[in-house]
Amino acid sequence: MEKSPEARQQIAIRSPATGRVPGFCCFLGTVCDHPSQWPGSRTTRIPSSESDPRSVTVRISPFGTLGRAVCRLPVTCLLILVSCFLYAMSVSASYSVGSVSGLVVKPGALNVLLLTDFPDVNGMFKLWEGEWWRLTISAFHHGNLVHLIMNALAFWMFADLLEPKLGKIRYLVFCVGAATFSILPEVAMNQSAVGISGMVFAQFGLILAVRRHDHDIAERMHPSLVPICFASLFICIPLTMFLDIPIANGAHLLGLLYGAVVGWLCYDVGLRSRLASGAGLVVIHSALVLAILALMRPTWDGRYFAWRAITQTQSLADWQKAVELNPSLETGWRYLAEHYIATGDRHKAWVTVLKGARLNRSTTKLDELARYVWRQFDSAIDRAVALDEVQQVFGDEHEAWIERFELPLPSRTNSTVLAELALPDLPPKSVVSLDSLLDVPAEVSGITRPLPAIYPPGTVNPDHPDSASLGVSL
Repeated sequence: MEKSPEARQQIAIRSPATGRVPGFCCFLGTVCDHPSQWPGSRTTRIPSSESDPRSVTVRISPFGTLGRAVCRLPVTCLLILVSCFLYAMSVSASYSVGSVSGLVVKPGALNVLLLTDFPDVNGMFKLWEGEWWRLTISAFHHGNLVHLIMNALAFWMFADLLEPKLGKIRYLVFCVGAATFSILPEVAMNQSAVGISGMVFAQFGLILAVRRHDHDIAERMHPSLVPICFASLFICIPLTMFLDIPIANGAHLLGLLYGAVVGWLCYDVGLRSRLASGAGLVVIHSALVLAILALMRPTWDGRYFAWRAITQTQSLADWQKAVELNPSLETGWRYLAEHYIATGDRHKAWVTVLKGARLNRSTTKLDELARYVWRQFDSAIDRAVALDEVQQVFGDEHEAWIERFELPLPSRTNSTVLAELALPDLPPKSVVSLDSLLDVPAEVSGITRPLPAIYPPGTVNPDHPDSASLGVSL
C-alpha cells in the first residue's frame, strides 16, 4: 500500500529512539523555527513520536528537497552555484586552450603571470593594475571537482547552523568578507590560491564564538566536530611542508581568526556594548581595505618595481629598488649594467655585473655580459682596475671567477701593476732625482746638504745663525 505524502514526511523526519529530529533532516533544510518566512509553501505540525505529544514544524515545499534547501539557505545555495559556474567556466576555458600543455585557465581569478621577455619578473599583474575584485572571485574558484565537492559539503554543513540565525544580508556580507580576508596571506606571498575552504574555517570560527550564546547551535553541533576541524587544520601544515601538497594553510588560519573575532565582537562584546561591537567591526574591515590597497602596491616586492619599470615608468630608480629588494632578479642586474654601458660608465657597469653574478651564481647571461663589458676596456690601466674590482667583489674567490669569466689571470698582484702603470714613462736605467720631482730649492738645509753637527747642550751660541737649524739642541 502506498503511503500518503503526510505519512512519508513523518517517516522522513521521525526518530523513534530519541523523539528528536535527526541531524540529516536539518542538513536537508526540512526544519524551521519560523515557517512564515517561507513563501509559496504550506506547513504542518507532525508529532515527533507516538508517546510524546511534542511536535515539530515541517515545511512542505512544492519543489521537493531542492526547493526546501533553496528556501531555507538561499545565500548558501547562491554561493555554491557561483562556485559551480566558475568551475564550469574554468574547465571550458582550459579545454579551449588545450594546445598549451598543463595550462589551467580560471576566468576572473588572480594568477601569477610573467613577462615573456623577462621570465623572472612575475607576480599578480592584474591586481597591481587595480583589479582588486579578483581577490574575492579567486576564493570561489576550485582546483578540481573533488576540491569543489568537499568544500561545498563542508560549507553547507556550517551554513545550515548560521544562515537562519544571521539572516540573508548579514550572512552574505560575512561570507564575502571571509572569502576576501582569507585569501590575503597567499596573495602576499605571491601565490595563487583558490577555494572556499578559508570561508569554511571562518564559519567554524564564528560557530565557536556563537555556540556559547546560542543553545540551539550548541545542541545541534556534534561534540566531535570541533576536534575534527582543528585536526584537519593542523594536519594540512606538515602535508604542505614535507609532501609539497598545495594547501592554502594561511587562508585556513586567517579565515578561522576572522570568524572567531567577528563572533566575539558580535556576541561577547555586542551584549555589553553595541557601540564597541560596531567600532570593532569597522576596524577589522578597514584593515581589510588597507591590506588590499597594500597588495595592489607591494612595495616590499622587488618584482613589483621591475614590472612597473618595464610596463610604466622606465625608471632607473625602480630597477635599483628592484635589485635591492630582490637580489636574485637577474633581469634587474642586466638592465642596470646595460644602462651604465650606454651612458659610458663602464666601470660602474662592470661592478654591477659582478655583484649580480655573485648573487646569481647559476646564471650564464650575466657571465656573457661580463665578458662583453671586459672587452670594452681598451687600456691596460682600465683592465688592471677591473681586475682589482673583481678581487674586491669576490674576495678569496676572485681567481675562480676570473677563470669563469675567461679573463687573463694576472701574474702579479693588481696593486703592483697599478703602481707601475701609474708612473710616467721614463728612459731605461734613468736615475730620478727626488728633489727635481718635488721642485725643492737647492739651498734647503737638511734636504740638499748635510745637517750641521749636533752640539751638546749649553755649547751652542743662540746668536749664531745655525742655532735654530733642524737637529741642533739648544
